[in-house]
Amino acid sequence: MAAFLVALPACKTFEPKPLKERELLQELQSIRLENLKLQGEGGDRAGSESPQFNPAAGLSREEAVAVALFLNPDLRSFRKERGIAEGEVVAAGLLPNPELQVTWLYIEHFTHSLATSGFDVALNWAPPRPGERGAKIARAQAHLDAVRSEIAVQEWKLAADVRSAFAAVRAGEERLAIADTSVKLEDRIRDFVRERARLGDANRMDLNLAEIAHSEVAREREAVSIELERARRELRRLLGLPPEYEFKLRDAEGLAYRAITIEEGTLESTMLDHRPELATARKLYEESEEALRLACIQQWPWFRFGPAYARDEIDGKPGNRFGLGLGIDLPFANLNQGEIAIREAERERLRTDFKAALHQGRAEVVSAFRDLKAEEKLIRLYEETIRPALEESVRLAEAGIESREFNLLQVITTQEKVLRARRENIDALLRYWKAAFDLERALGASIPGVTRIEDETSRKDS
Repeated sequence: MAAFLVALPACKTFEPKPLKERELLQELQSIRLENLKLQGEGGDRAGSESPQFNPAAGLSREEAVAVALFLNPDLRSFRKERGIAEGEVVAAGLLPNPELQVTWLYIEHFTHSLATSGFDVALNWAPPRPGERGAKIARAQAHLDAVRSEIAVQEWKLAADVRSAFAAVRAGEERLAIADTSVKLEDRIRDFVRERARLGDANRMDLNLAEIAHSEVAREREAVSIELERARRELRRLLGLPPEYEFKLRDAEGLAYRAITIEEGTLESTMLDHRPELATARKLYEESEEALRLACIQQWPWFRFGPAYARDEIDGKPGNRFGLGLGIDLPFANLNQGEIAIREAERERLRTDFKAALHQGRAEVVSAFRDLKAEEKLIRLYEETIRPALEESVRLAEAGIESREFNLLQVITTQEKVLRARRENIDALLRYWKAAFDLERALGASIPGVTRIEDETSRKDS
């Protein structure tokens, strides 16, 4: 009883914490980049480099990653698993509580009142078996490490998604700029055809052709604008910002092509060392090993002991007896074989899961690397052969318009080819950078020239 009274102040009381939906929604709606201090946030997680943060100057790609790692609600929720796992480590290291047992006895021909009744009081405690407490702690620690690795998986995935979404917004902005230029050119062509029709030098077919071409370009410009807004909403969602919150982007390199040097022969080794999914599968396997070790330890008999007190009749008078109690657990009926069989099967399943994770990781790495090289070929083909020819066609079309001596059908056809080629090149650049970000995520490591270039550029500018 004295021990209970001593421990009583350390007991925690339940404090309700009800959900207040409207307040939580208001908190989400009030998030602003200006209120964040992100220098140092994110650390080296997901390859993010967090330079000095200044929202007024625009949000760079790696700053966007730092914002997402700090604000994204899904990731913040997932990180709470770490607190649960840390609590399990603490619980695994605690010693079991003793058991207080009280028995009231009626003594025949002696008990006439409570004062003449018999009482047995025993305080029993079962110490951990040799290695049992260590196995519990090791199992809980392996689970904690697995949770940390799972958090790293989510961080790398989020970082790759943010970089891809950032690139998608940049691609949308470049498509919109091309569409605006095309609309201006079609305005000039339509105005010129209208002027020629007024003077009688162009027929109704020419005028209709110019109007259709102008409408098609205007429609294309509107579609690009809608797609850009969709990409911006997706980026806001990943960053954890309100849907209508406006902010600027800053990216000196944009979608410009940069050669990424990485040896294909080093990919598997890098994946084995850094891929967080493999670390998670490895830690889960270690957890199952410790669980099996614990089950094997618990198949052996063990004891519990403690002081004992009895008050009963001695020579016709109430008397007190003192001593030690000893109890032995005898698991001979099952030898804990059911639990051992479960843990052995679980370990074998997790071994297979690790092999599957290894296979999946290798497939993702190879796929991302091959996609990267395939898009690189398309980009180089455009830069070396298609771009010069397109620029020459645009120059000739501009010269024809300026001199008012051009074939309308040829100009419109040239315009369509130029637009299609530029859009396809932007799409190839976007796919190129998405493949690079996917390769980083699959490896679990940063690649020089992909996520490090921006930080180097920032240092040069400063």
